[in-house]
Amino acid sequence: MEHRTARWTLFLFAATGLLALLASPVIALYGLLFGAGGLVATGVLARRHDSVATTAATVIFAGLLAGSLPYLLAGAFLP
Repeated sequence: MEHRTARWTLFLFAATGLLALLASPVIALYGLLFGAGGLVATGVLARRHDSVATTAATVIFAGLLAGSLPYLLAGAFLP
């Protein structure tokens, strides 16, 4: 992956993760389910048709999943 593409995907992941982190107190479980389901779907799609769009979709779903995880981990340890 070239440097410009790697920087773009890192920015996209960080932005999506931050947005999901800010919205997760309300939609943490939906974010987890949507992120995990989207990662599986884009993984299957990327095996058949690899493009910039599938890479972007994979990064977005990974950011959504990563933004939801802190609230789920905190919920496991807080009463």
